[in-house]
Order: sequence, then C-alpha cells, then structure tokens
Amino acid sequence: MFRPGTDESNVQYEDVLCNYCHRPWDPDDPSRPMVEGHHGSHMCGECLSIAYLATVIEGRDDREPGVACTMCLVEPDTLFWRSPEFPDACVCQACIKRSSGVLEKDKDYTWRRPQG
Repeated sequence: MFRPGTDESNVQYEDVLCNYCHRPWDPDDPSRPMVEGHHGSHMCGECLSIAYLATVIEGRDDREPGVACTMCLVEPDTLFWRSPEFPDACVCQACIKRSSGVLEKDKDYTWRRPQG
C-alpha cells in the first residue's frame, strides 16, 4: 500500500507501507525487506516471518469465506494469516511461501524463513 497522498508519479521509499503493519519501507535497513504483491500491496519481512510461523509452522488458519488474499487477490483454498492490527489485510499460505522464497534469494537482505 502507499501512504495516503502519495504522488504515484514520484513514489519515494517512505511512501511504500506494509499492508499488515503500515510501517514504511526503509531500504537501508536490511532487517526490513519488502515484497510486493498485486495492485500495490506490500508485506515487510517482519510480518512475513509472523505469517510464516502462524500458517506454515503452527498450521493456524484465519480464513473467512469470501475474503481474498491481499497479495494475490484470490480466495484460495489454503491457510490464511490475518494481521492482528489491520484485520482487512490477510495473506494466503501460497503467497507466504512464494514471498519467503523471493526474500531469501534477495542478496540485499539477510531475511530467512523462521524455523519451528
């Protein structure tokens, strides 16, 4: 997501917010990487770690019928994680796993999948 009032023709790093915690992206902080989904959705590494632990490790499912994933915009038949701070933001396990692979391969960051 983008900070309200963002000039979309001149987006700055601080204009890019995580949909799940609403904190801005700081490209100089290697502990806070950001992965992008569809239509300007973003998830920071910290929220991704929490979502990964909840769905992949613990098997938790916050899914509700008729609710689509914020990242892929699909209502898949898989586990969901919902942000405790912003319950309209949820992510499916498929996007969690895909995003985890993307961030692990990014040489600019040291993000790794949480271990159980």
